[in-house]
Amino acid sequence: MAIPPVFGIWAAPSYVIFDPEDHFAFSLSNLLPLVFSFLAALLYVPVILQETRRSGWMPIVARRGMRGYLRTHLVRSTSVGAVTFGGAIAVAACLSLVILPGTGMVTYYPEDRVVPFSEQMTFTQLAHYGTAVYVAFMVLWVAVHGALITSLCAVVALHLPNPFLALLAVPGSLFLLDTVLALVGLEEFATDNAALPTALAQGSALPPVVTTVMLAGLLVAVEGRALRAPVPPAAMR
Repeated sequence: MAIPPVFGIWAAPSYVIFDPEDHFAFSLSNLLPLVFSFLAALLYVPVILQETRRSGWMPIVARRGMRGYLRTHLVRSTSVGAVTFGGAIAVAACLSLVILPGTGMVTYYPEDRVVPFSEQMTFTQLAHYGTAVYVAFMVLWVAVHGALITSLCAVVALHLPNPFLALLAVPGSLFLLDTVLALVGLEEFATDNAALPTALAQGSALPPVVTTVMLAGLLVAVEGRALRAPVPPAAMR
């Protein structure tokens, strides 16, 4: 949760920051998109590993049944991901837009701005209706992606007996996918750009939306398979 504000303060002196809104967008760029899925895995996969390695799931399944156990982890991982990543954006917004402008810790160069913030990147067009609208949307948007990827990491971890693979399967796969998309010129569909499209020039919102829907579909498919399976997931056998 501290990554966006800490990065924003630490790296700001090395960049030209136009205004508080630009500093907010800058705080979300570079570091957080790069490590987004890896942080999502670290949020909840260790919980899965602890239960599966020590058979801690047995008494829970005895009380709630396998489906209840899987649904509980889905709800918890979704909630943890949403609160953590959405909260990170909210903290960055509060720091960049409310606290720092009056402290002198960040130097602004409004005279260097070429285009309005509302035309700067994907989704900033919402700033036409006010900066608060854009910030609220970003908090919710990133919370959704945090929920999707954290829960996807958790569900996939249940199917992988190897702890190393359980921790890195989803982040590694998404990183490779994003790399391939960048190589073929389709980086606007990359999962990191979908979660935090701060690296994209303003254009259609369709690519991030398409990627988000595909991630949601993948989560539904993996969770549905686990719920319908006649035997427990591989990590629980």
